[in-house]
Amino acid sequence: MTGTADAARRRRWWTRALVVVLALLVLAGGAAAVWWWDRTHQGQAMPIPGDLADGEGTGVSSPPPASSSPRTVVPGDARFVAEVSDDGRYFVDQLGDPVLVRGDSPWSLLVDTTPEQATTFLENRRQAGVDALIVSLLGATGNGGPADDGSTVDGLRPFVDGDVLTWEPDYWDRAHDVLAAAAERGITVFLYAVDGWTIDRSFVPGSVAECRAYGEQVGSWSADLPNIVWMTGGDYFPATDDLAAGSDVDRCFAAVADGVRATGGDRPFSIQLGYPVSASRDNPFWAPRVDFDFVYTYAPTFAAVRAAYDRTPAMPALFAEGNYERENNDGASPPTTNETLRRQAAWALTSGSPGDFYGSDDWEFLDGWEARLDSPGLDQVGVVRDTVASTPWWRLRPDLGDRLVVSGRGSGTAPDDADVLDADLVTAAVTDDGGHAVVYVPTEREIGLDLSVLAPGATATWVDPSDGTEVAAELADRLRTPGVNADGGGDWLLVVGPGT
Repeated sequence: MTGTADAARRRRWWTRALVVVLALLVLAGGAAAVWWWDRTHQGQAMPIPGDLADGEGTGVSSPPPASSSPRTVVPGDARFVAEVSDDGRYFVDQLGDPVLVRGDSPWSLLVDTTPEQATTFLENRRQAGVDALIVSLLGATGNGGPADDGSTVDGLRPFVDGDVLTWEPDYWDRAHDVLAAAAERGITVFLYAVDGWTIDRSFVPGSVAECRAYGEQVGSWSADLPNIVWMTGGDYFPATDDLAAGSDVDRCFAAVADGVRATGGDRPFSIQLGYPVSASRDNPFWAPRVDFDFVYTYAPTFAAVRAAYDRTPAMPALFAEGNYERENNDGASPPTTNETLRRQAAWALTSGSPGDFYGSDDWEFLDGWEARLDSPGLDQVGVVRDTVASTPWWRLRPDLGDRLVVSGRGSGTAPDDADVLDADLVTAAVTDDGGHAVVYVPTEREIGLDLSVLAPGATATWVDPSDGTEVAAELADRLRTPGVNADGGGDWLLVVGPGT
């Protein structure tokens, strides 16, 4: 009995010790969360006096200081995202032709690299087929920059004594040159004039009118750059109980956008809201102000893209932020794999997104980033993009009613906290005439097709999304995936086109 009692006491002691340890971990985790929130998001609650009307036509702004170097003239044959298509589903270039967004996310490019390093990055991405970048115009530690005053890695600051309307020419000349270098390579920049990390850090306006005036200066400064899509927000959680009325920071961000537009900067504009899942029109203040839905999700991408695609009026539902290569923001989920990245892109592109954005943990240009420029994740996402781009993708419509794929679809359940590898839904997109289709099958299986949805004489090919290998398929009402792909996964793309 004594031994039994001792054992019981030991168990109680260890149980109490475990409870104490867990409590300490929770407290430490909570403190870390508070610290991280303060470091990266607290500025989003910044009080900013004034209202949107205060910044309209006030004459507060002045032109930015004259450039100390001549502006770069971009060759006329380069194409960029210029506007939204007439049907609201995709983007077109300056000649009206469809543009498939093939993006990367080097957030701190303008502050974490020298001009020579920026050129190295841009040239590498051009060769990889990237045609769009997510970039912050101003730096802060929360968006990967070296300092919260907006300094570059070699000490250039954007503003004189923090005054957002008094610019340091060297900073702005360099930023302009980098953006022009992107234009020379046919790369559109989704540029955050101010974002959720720089507000009340490197960007500290005194009023909503100053926000508007800053936007006017940015619009004038960038007027000769043909490759800009305007963005704001970024992990953004409005600090207000009345989302429709908006917060002070909402009104500042909107005033910046109004200022850019007032100078003739009429390129598409949108906002990135918060994680883990969001789209721009989720917020009633921003819904009437954006030109496309910036879809942000760490969960299986088909769910968030489809939700945005289904809204009216129709706007591009662009999957623009998700899991990054070598990075996982959800500690409860498995590490991000090549298959995670393939699934994100393939699900988005077959669910209505007019492109996608890839990202890696070098969004903030960590030491040694140059050696990691060529990565398997980017290569494999490139295969998915190339496969979709080989079709008239702008005519594809997601197979939301299960018209084409009638069996073997798997589960479409994707809660906001789901990992990308937790779902196994088959997604498909098909043209109205049935002449083309792309089907993404994420795991090995047999699928059933309704061949009457396809045009007579259509042919099919399986494409390995990890290396682009093609396997001929005999088009039939039941098809099985070819087996394990080159990366060791079970996912395949089925491409349907007209017969020869």
